[in-house]
Amino acid sequence: MSAMNSIYDKQNRALYQKKGNKYVQVNDVSITDGLRKGWHLVKVEDGCKSVYHSVYPAKAEILAAAKDKIDQLVKIIREAGEAKPKEGVPLSEQALKDWINTLYYPSFQENAEKIVNALLEK
Repeated sequence: MSAMNSIYDKQNRALYQKKGNKYVQVNDVSITDGLRKGWHLVKVEDGCKSVYHSVYPAKAEILAAAKDKIDQLVKIIREAGEAKPKEGVPLSEQALKDWINTLYYPSFQENAEKIVNALLEK
């Protein structure tokens, strides 16, 4: 099939919906053109589209559920990982300042993704 025939074939598969006085295309006929070989998981939301490649078909539903829960996992990790001085232990102002300046916090997003990856390991 020549390149022009391929273009015409895609145009023939386009779906349009009438909005006011215009017809607007409502599907993307070339969405799979840029995908690499293998299994993919696609999520479409208002203002956001995500494509995950190299998905293991047997774990696709786990991946979809886990990716949907990353925002909730970030909240759980943030609340669980909040560093604070032990209650009942008096700290001087300088000790509190030193304590705050020596804390290190890894990214909550990174931690959530590590949890999801651990769930998906073979």
